[in-house]
Amino acid sequence: MSSEEIVFFRPGYSSSPELKLEGEEISHLKAFRVFSEEKIVIIKDGEGASFTYSVPSSSKIGNLIGTEKKEKPKTKAKIATAIPKGNRLEWLIQKGTELGITEFIFLVFSQSDRKDLNSERLLKVAAEASSQSNQDFLPEIKGPISLSKFLEESKSAKEELLLFDPRSSIRITPENIQNKTVLIGPEGGFRKEELELISQFGILSVNVGESILRIETAGIFAASLFRLGNLY
Repeated sequence: MSSEEIVFFRPGYSSSPELKLEGEEISHLKAFRVFSEEKIVIIKDGEGASFTYSVPSSSKIGNLIGTEKKEKPKTKAKIATAIPKGNRLEWLIQKGTELGITEFIFLVFSQSDRKDLNSERLLKVAAEASSQSNQDFLPEIKGPISLSKFLEESKSAKEELLLFDPRSSIRITPENIQNKTVLIGPEGGFRKEELELISQFGILSVNVGESILRIETAGIFAASLFRLGNLY
């Protein structure tokens, strides 16, 4: 039997006494040269439930041998950000997921270079990153939505927001970022009307250093601080 447990995410999966492996899962097992071995396959639903199956060598069918349900952590690590261009978007999803981001909210600004998302593809990237980093929960991926709609919804939900702003005199720390949503603007900068809108909602600005960070770099910086704060 393979000593390594193989984990796949299937959002919305419910318990079944028998597992039928899907095409991409079979391809993955063959790529890692374990399809022809007796193995343990764990299916996770992304909401804390996992289902363990014993799968015979070279078989596409497995039998249920155990289940587990974990409670969702109360701490949140959320970023609301402009959409990076090209493969930088998937890189942000991958690394942010590995670091523990619980929610990605993608916003559209006046000077956004990119305003589209392939949510299905991004969820797949997040699932692969969650499998590799041994996580039980998939992050939520929302958007694209306008800045004004996001601010209104955050106000209604009483969410605390932090804006990364090099002009602020308040330094960001692993302590003051916890359970807040970090707001990251477009690389072209905010328009005057967007800054006025942000000001109307009374969002706290924090300084993350003198250098200008690209969208995905700011996102990973935030993710690292969330993770660091959770270690204390």
